[in-house]
Amino acid sequence: MFSLFDLGFGPDFQSQLDTLSDPSLVPARVVLEHGSRYLTLTTAGETEAVLAGRWTFASEERPAVGDWVALQPGQPGRIVHLFQRRSWLVRQAAGRRTQAQVLAANVDKVFVITSTGRDFNPRRVERYLVAIQGGGAEPLVVLNKADLSPDPASLVAELEAIAPGVPVLAVSALHASGLEALHVHLHAGCTVAMVGSSGVGKSTLINRLLGQEALVTGEVRERDGKGRHTTTHRELLPVPLEDGSRAMLVDTPGLRELQLWAPATSLSGVFADIEALAKACHFRDCTHEHEPGCAVREAVTQGELDANRLTSLHKLAREQQHHAARQDSHLREDLRRKEKQFGRLSREINRLHPKRRR
Repeated sequence: MFSLFDLGFGPDFQSQLDTLSDPSLVPARVVLEHGSRYLTLTTAGETEAVLAGRWTFASEERPAVGDWVALQPGQPGRIVHLFQRRSWLVRQAAGRRTQAQVLAANVDKVFVITSTGRDFNPRRVERYLVAIQGGGAEPLVVLNKADLSPDPASLVAELEAIAPGVPVLAVSALHASGLEALHVHLHAGCTVAMVGSSGVGKSTLINRLLGQEALVTGEVRERDGKGRHTTTHRELLPVPLEDGSRAMLVDTPGLRELQLWAPATSLSGVFADIEALAKACHFRDCTHEHEPGCAVREAVTQGELDANRLTSLHKLAREQQHHAARQDSHLREDLRRKEKQFGRLSREINRLHPKRRR
C-alpha cells in the first residue's frame, strides 16, 4: 500500500484532478512503459493500464515513466488523461528524427553518476547538467568507485569546478561508503532520477539505496573500461526510508549519447562562471571566439579559466543552434503535412456532400 504523498502526488496534481470533475477517476503514477501498455502505481498498489482509444490516432504526447495519469478502474485500467508535468528530463531521441524522448517525468532531483577511472569525463557531466537545467529538476553529481582512485578529492574538486553550486559527492557503492550523504537527499514524496553511462555502477548504487539486490549488476570490461547495459528500460522504484515513508527513484539505462533537447538559456546556468567573466567583455554580444577585448579568452590566457571549459561551451552552443534549426524545420514540415491532410479531408467532404458547397 502506498500513500499519494509518498508517490509524489502534490497539490498541483490534485487541482488538475479536480478540474476533470469525475470522482470515478483514480490518480496513478507510471512505473513502466511497454508500447501502449503501462504498469502504474496507485494507493492500492500496482495496476496494469492501457491508453484510451483517443491516443491511437492523436499526435499528443504519450505518458512516460514518472508521469501522473488519471485511470478509469478496470482490468486493465484505462488511461484517460495525462497530467501536466512539473519537471522532466528529456533528450533528443536517437536516430535522425527530430523528436523528444522523455527519460523521466516529474522528478525533483537528478543524480548524475560518474566514476573514477576511464569513465571520468567532466565534459559529459556538463552535458547532463545542461539537460537537467532545461527540465527544472535539481542536479547532484555522484562520483562512484571512489575507492579505486588514489586521490578522489582531486576528482571531486575538478567536478566542482565545472558544476558551480551543485553538490558533488564521492561514494563507493560496492563498499557502501559515503551513502549517508545520498540519503540526505531522499525524503518522502521526493522523486530522484539516476543517469549515467554504462559501467559507472548505477545498478549497484540503486541496490544499496533500496536495501536489496533488486537490479542485476554487470562487470566492466578491462580492455576499455566500459560496462554492459544491465538496465534495459526506465523504471520507477519505491525507496523505503527509515521513518517508514518512501521516496521514488527512476532508474534509466546507461546512455551512449545524450543529444540535447533544452532551451539555450540552460547553458547560462551551467556555465555561470563564464557568464560572470563575460560581463567584462568589450562587446555585449561577444561570442568569446575572435572579438577583441574578450575577458573570457583573457581569463583562459591567464590560467583563470580552463580552456576545455570554454571549448565545451562553444560545442554545446553550436549543437543547440543546430538542433533549434532542425526543430523549426520539423515544425514547418508538420504544419504543411497537417494543412495537406485538412485539404484532402475538405475535398472529400465536398465530394460526398456537394450541396455544402453552395
